[in-house]
Amino acid sequence: MRDLRDIELRRLHAKNERTERRLAMMRLPGRVVAKDPEKRMLRLQLGTTADGSPILSPWVRWQEPGAGGLKVHSEPAIGEQMALVSQSGSVGTASIAVPGTYDRHNNAPSTSSDSAVFERAEGRIELGPKGIVLIGNVLIENGRVTHDGVNIGKDHIHTGDDLDGLTGPPLGD
Repeated sequence: MRDLRDIELRRLHAKNERTERRLAMMRLPGRVVAKDPEKRMLRLQLGTTADGSPILSPWVRWQEPGAGGLKVHSEPAIGEQMALVSQSGSVGTASIAVPGTYDRHNNAPSTSSDSAVFERAEGRIELGPKGIVLIGNVLIENGRVTHDGVNIGKDHIHTGDDLDGLTGPPLGD
């Protein structure tokens, strides 16, 4: 009788280890190391081996912030922190890369608690208590529109004479 109990105990122990491993593999942090924009796929480096070789995920899709009523596209950057999510706990091509959080390699674009910020390269949109602020070559703020610091809004004036309906460029402030 004791042998049957030992066998059952070992079987349950092995099953528990498999379950814990699958749970541990459901969400793995990593960094983007390769991407194929045409296929909308990427690979994450999930760690390194004892000899320093990278441990790479398979090619997987990345998750977008919005894909329904509000569609948002933002291709992940090389070096961006993401997480590989595998609902079954088995890493494979059905896994998906989801956005990570800010870290020392990728700082948050703002520390404000009353604004939302969208930033890509040199372009930036801030939604906050002052309204919408575009940062880049065009700025729309409080009903005033400027381009490279020159007023191009409804109240702008031009330089030069009005000859045949043509004038010079907008006059700076």
